[in-house]
Amino acid sequence: MPPSLRQRASRGISPNETRSTNGGNSSPRANGGSPRTRIGGSGGAGGKLLVDAPSKWKSLVTRASSAFAMIAGFATMLAAGHVPTILLIFIIQGLMVRELFALAVEVRKEKDVPWFRLQQWYFYGTAVFFTYGRFLKHKWVESSIVKDPERLGAFGLFMFAHHSFISYIGWMVGLVLFVLSLRSRGLYLYQFGQFAWTHMIIVTILMQSSCFVANVLEGMIWFVFPVSIVFFNDAAAYMCGFFFGRTPLIKISPKKTWEGFIGGLIVTLIVAPFAAAWMQKYEWLICPVDDKSPLRLFGGASGCDVDPLFVAKEVTVGSIVGGFESALGWMVPHGWVATVARALFGLETVRVSWFQVHAVVFASFASIIAPFGGFFASGFKRAFKIKDFSDTIPGHGGITDRMDCQMVMALFSHLYITNFIRQPGLMTVGQLLLKIEFLTNENLLRLYKAVGKMIVTRGLKLP
Repeated sequence: MPPSLRQRASRGISPNETRSTNGGNSSPRANGGSPRTRIGGSGGAGGKLLVDAPSKWKSLVTRASSAFAMIAGFATMLAAGHVPTILLIFIIQGLMVRELFALAVEVRKEKDVPWFRLQQWYFYGTAVFFTYGRFLKHKWVESSIVKDPERLGAFGLFMFAHHSFISYIGWMVGLVLFVLSLRSRGLYLYQFGQFAWTHMIIVTILMQSSCFVANVLEGMIWFVFPVSIVFFNDAAAYMCGFFFGRTPLIKISPKKTWEGFIGGLIVTLIVAPFAAAWMQKYEWLICPVDDKSPLRLFGGASGCDVDPLFVAKEVTVGSIVGGFESALGWMVPHGWVATVARALFGLETVRVSWFQVHAVVFASFASIIAPFGGFFASGFKRAFKIKDFSDTIPGHGGITDRMDCQMVMALFSHLYITNFIRQPGLMTVGQLLLKIEFLTNENLLRLYKAVGKMIVTRGLKLP
């Protein structure tokens, strides 16, 4: 008998149980895996295309019912304003972290590592304080102290002025507690693996979901449109694949088809500018959170000056495509797109807002690149031999299954806004006041005199 089988026999494990333990269909909790439903060795639930699936209509009804419920909840939180929307993002983020934490759990070892789950959530809480504290500091706090400098008090001003240092101290406390929990050599590898897994999940999820919050504060439309266009592209691709899908797109996700991918791209590009034109009509969507329209508990921002970005006007086709041609460089000859537009459609000018132009860029990314977030998640699940991250949403799987493409889109949209739309480097009055908190008394008096001279020089009157 081979040594490995002799060892298992001495522990009372039969060869048949050995095969069962190594196979993909055994209980995850019994073999020390994550508490998720495992799938077979290929990692898929069958390679049959959706168009040929016998239960495709039942699946469609289930997915559609869940989708309508999600849309209703999403719309309700949007209508409630910025703070409820941010709260929704926070809840979704927490559920994703919970699903991914559970993915690497080994139940048998967990019994010998007490309090480690609590440590994971402590690190998560510290990261949340650091990440979202920055947004509160730059938006709500700064706009509040402009109107009422004594509103926060000395303690609150100190907390936000030294927010990053306090966050670091909080993380170091967690590190000390983790080191003190290292007691059994047999569990060192597992504990350090869990420590690394915890931080990888926190950084990955928080970095991308915090971009959602940043987009909300730039104006609700910068959150609503990217999220909606990804959701719409996913639905359009699903329906095109549902009725016409015959050609497999990618091996890691066998039910995805070229027909669905291309059909979703075309439909999304057609719908995007019209959806953008409709959204830009609403003030509560386009107003950013700033000194003029501060963050409120309920209700959206209002009373802002309309950004010219959202105003439709006659522009030449060449001016629209010029920026894209410059970005593509040598790959597209200068003026080629405008020439084609004139030749095919007779277009010299078009009435459009620049937000509609940006909407086409978002739609292109959502249709071509963002789906690879889903493909990445599919490969990730196959590596763990699971079908879904959880069964929270009927027909869709877990929260992470639903948000894989959205997380990619969140980071892209935030970087696109900060690089091509907003002017970086400008400082609001609130940001300036927080910087003043770091001045010495001597420098504070010098600043006071300098500002007084500027007021006199400009001929301004004190309010």
